[in-house]
Amino acid sequence: MAVFRPHETFLQKQIGSIAKQDHLDVNVLFVIADQTSELLVRTLADTAGLNYRILVPPAPLDAVRAFEVGLQEALSFSGPDTLFALSDQDDIWRRDRLSKGVTAIRESNADLVHSDARLIGQDDEVLHPSMFAYEKRQKRPRLRDSLYRNTVTGMTVLMRRRLVEIALPLPAQSGVHFYHDLWLGLIAHCSGGVHLIDEPLVDYRQHGTNAIGAVDRSSGSAFFQPSLTWLRREAASYGLARYLAKSVVLRMHEVIAAKEAEGDGEKLLPLKPYLNRLRGAGAHGLDAVRLLLAGHRDLALTAATFSVIATGRVVWSVRRALGDGLTEAVTSFDNRLYSLSPGLPPGDRRSEQSPERVASSYTGIIDQRKLLRWQPEFSSDRPAVNVLVPTLNPTEIFAGIVTAIDIGLGLAERGHDVRFVATDLPISSTGVSRDFILARLQERTCANGSAERITLVCGVTRRTIEMHRDDAFIATAWWTAYVAQKAIRSHGFHQSQFLYLIQDYEPAFYAWGSEFADAKASYEMDFRPIFNTTLLRDHFAEQGFAFATPDAWVFHPSIDVTRFAHSASTLRSTRRRLALYGRPEVPRNMFSMAIEVLAKFIEEEGLRDDDVELVSIGLKHNSVRLPNSIILKSLGKIPWDAYPNYLSEIDVGLSLMLSPHPSHPPIEMAAAGARVVTNGFATKDLSVLCPSIVSADASVESLVAALRKAWNSGPVSEEERQIDLRRIGDPLDEVVSKISLELNRRLVQVDHP
Repeated sequence: MAVFRPHETFLQKQIGSIAKQDHLDVNVLFVIADQTSELLVRTLADTAGLNYRILVPPAPLDAVRAFEVGLQEALSFSGPDTLFALSDQDDIWRRDRLSKGVTAIRESNADLVHSDARLIGQDDEVLHPSMFAYEKRQKRPRLRDSLYRNTVTGMTVLMRRRLVEIALPLPAQSGVHFYHDLWLGLIAHCSGGVHLIDEPLVDYRQHGTNAIGAVDRSSGSAFFQPSLTWLRREAASYGLARYLAKSVVLRMHEVIAAKEAEGDGEKLLPLKPYLNRLRGAGAHGLDAVRLLLAGHRDLALTAATFSVIATGRVVWSVRRALGDGLTEAVTSFDNRLYSLSPGLPPGDRRSEQSPERVASSYTGIIDQRKLLRWQPEFSSDRPAVNVLVPTLNPTEIFAGIVTAIDIGLGLAERGHDVRFVATDLPISSTGVSRDFILARLQERTCANGSAERITLVCGVTRRTIEMHRDDAFIATAWWTAYVAQKAIRSHGFHQSQFLYLIQDYEPAFYAWGSEFADAKASYEMDFRPIFNTTLLRDHFAEQGFAFATPDAWVFHPSIDVTRFAHSASTLRSTRRRLALYGRPEVPRNMFSMAIEVLAKFIEEEGLRDDDVELVSIGLKHNSVRLPNSIILKSLGKIPWDAYPNYLSEIDVGLSLMLSPHPSHPPIEMAAAGARVVTNGFATKDLSVLCPSIVSADASVESLVAALRKAWNSGPVSEEERQIDLRRIGDPLDEVVSKISLELNRRLVQVDHP
């Protein structure tokens, strides 16, 4: 059972229902996902007379990770014939939930059995007698159908140990984009099978804060509702299905190769439409027809949509391959031919047409990001803080946007209504985005109603947004500053000055041109800055910007140093590990210079493969062969929960950033116990944070010398890895308090001019 900020009465009823099971041999493992509910759980479990264990993870976990960690722990102390059930914290089990499951799993010989459930409300009243009927679920879906919609609900599951062993670990994901029960069901389909107990053995409580909740599909849905938001949402679902299909196939091939399961892979054949590079649309189309004839209109719509997206994928790929590149290649060849003959190349027929017919619209040329795509509708009862961010889709959110989100959440904690507005990319799923954002709320927010003060709005698809004339704006990137300024000037908001979250010197992201000029011009607007570190503020001051004053709001990076410092450094005396923060696609991370530095370092130190293991973390890229046949292996992004432990196994880090903004990896590596080489830039010198960070000039010679010094130094002491981030700014929470006071002061001035 995963426990996260439970409702005490609901949890008591669930624990009591487990204690009253007529199957007596039951051991409960409670995963305290919120790290705070252990005492409550122990009290309730002891009172109910349960046999139980408690697992408190080192960091808070979402539902998916909590069940994954719990299953892994349960494997360590259970026997070969143990069966595993999953439990939510606020449902109620029927007395025979486990005994009927045990009987069904023995009689069906399936690896996983699951059941129907009743839907109940907060007061235990029955809302609907059947979740399957309520959601119009298929009772016996095919494997491919499960990727159109999951029918296995985790809190009804009972499964064999062999299934758990095959299914763990779950495929990596950022945030929660698929749930553990879907993955378990897919693996079971491809191994020992899935069996449905066609009666409700669980009461599934609906209370408004369910991780997913039941969805009423009795009214059906419109067959086709084309829009950009619809397309992105459905494309995301199709992408998830492809990802899971490939993950299932790879996992089962490993299992079959190890002879851990019977079969020759035939059960995987239904997943082929997801694996083919250019085929698969036809299979989804046939599925749509089959499902429609069977009365599953919603599933037919999903299958038809997958067919459309699969077709679009092929069309887009072919056009990309044969489009502009083909035209340019043919034109180049023709020009060479014409150069061998007298006269000029014949004119393009289009150039002989009227200018009006061949003219391009200006809207396709100017930067769309700077435009105000929505209009305020002054109908809101209360003023809010509008946080303008490029995207609210979890997979597109990077560290800079997370900081903006955290500022918004901090303001909501202090009583402000906060509206997150996506300015660039449509929100694919408001529910998923909201879950991602609310997961970052601190524990105390549950008591003060912060979640109710937070709204998400798509500024790309919405034509109007309900606002108040006393609303405030926070810009988070240079083009959102234009949006804030245009909204204020065009629509008469009372607060004429917006807040500007400045996290880098953004003009330097571009070559001299329109974007450079626009980004630089944004610093001439009427705003109050919020700087990410004193290093960045001092750089702006050196560039002559008057707003970069000593009293400006400045916060230090939101790095939980203790999370990395808790990991014990494991310096090795033999083959030592050197990690590069490698991001070839990001120029300011200087990947080519880093490779040159590594090559010269290896040569000057005379290192061999037995001496050093080279890894690159960050963005996935091809392996690199360095001198003495040493291979730099790219690991890509390390899963967040495994990141601190991995860094603790690094001896030396090389992390470059040609920017006044301090990147996080050097600080995280140093906190985890590694010696780190990075580069200085203008006012930036990260060596002020701790002795184990070496800051060198951004040149090959200086960096090689620094890397050799770090390599030949002794182990990092506890004193050397102590990092005081206050040296480069205040904690973000303190800065948010100052912002909140300023916003309150502005509102008072507006009310009492």
